Amino acid sequence: MTTMPTSAQLGRTYCTVIAGMILLSMISGCGSQPYGTAPISGKVTYEDGSLIPAPAIYLYFESQEENVDAKTFPRRGSAKVNVADGTFSEVTTYEPGDGAIPGKHKVVVEVLGDGGVPDYSYFPREYSDAATTPLNIEVGSKRSFDLTVPKP
Repeated sequence: MTTMPTSAQLGRTYCTVIAGMILLSMISGCGSQPYGTAPISGKVTYEDGSLIPAPAIYLYFESQEENVDAKTFPRRGSAKVNVADGTFSEVTTYEPGDGAIPGKHKVVVEVLGDGGVPDYSYFPREYSDAATTPLNIEVGSKRSFDLTVPKP
């Protein structure tokens, strides 16, 4: 003869299952990313070393690493340039200031003019597109980069 479990027994079973699921997600690193990051910094100027006189400059680091699978791919890093001296240091890919994914990157430079609208008058437009930018870096043992763009 089989007896039905009591509501107290069902409650304990339910709590045990939930606690196990939470523990398993903590152990497996739920939400972690497979690429890793490395802090990088540097400076962006014109080829002659002068500063780009733009109101706001952003850099985007487009990783050239291969996708792990159809749903897992490298995210791009981004950084705001200090226009007063051309430096950047707080590159963010997954977490604020975590850096860029190790490996090769195409670097996109974007200038935002008044009203936050992209302004392509500060250097050739090709630098503002990942498909055409000639700027490349490799993040590895090297962590500091001097990037230059030509004057228009």
